[in-house]
Amino acid sequence: MAMTSLQQIQSILQAELDTASQLLVLLKGERNALTESNADVMNEMSAKKQPLLVKLEQLGRQRESVLQTAGFSSGKEGLEAFVENQTAQDAHRLNRVLDSLREAAQGCRENNQINGGIVNVNRQYLQKAMSILRGRDVNPSSYGPGGEYTSQVVRQPLLGRV
Repeated sequence: MAMTSLQQIQSILQAELDTASQLLVLLKGERNALTESNADVMNEMSAKKQPLLVKLEQLGRQRESVLQTAGFSSGKEGLEAFVENQTAQDAHRLNRVLDSLREAAQGCRENNQINGGIVNVNRQYLQKAMSILRGRDVNPSSYGPGGEYTSQVVRQPLLGRV
């Protein structure tokens, strides 16, 4: 027996929620790995994230296809119109899943931004350390021979002295 468009949308939304929830757990684990500088866990999390992102894209395309087949436009407006076109009970059920999906997506966005910030700060520290080791500190805070503040201090690379 073929599924109705309502059943298909419910199934797809639930799959999107499940996948987004798994991604959120991974992003939180990734943050812990980043703050602890645990490269093995970071690599493991990255490998696990990619298939979830691909799955979310596929589910989104499936949802759009079902909406269009049912005579609704794609995107947020089409989904909202689809929900409004259902019985009150079915609309309530769909809205509960949609609210949970929005919450999971927001959590994913926030955690991804935090993780990106951690990566960026760590990258900046690494670049600064490498510049210092190479004797090219880009923003040294020191004074020249005449006592004036200068950013043109010439330094011998620490790597060359070791």
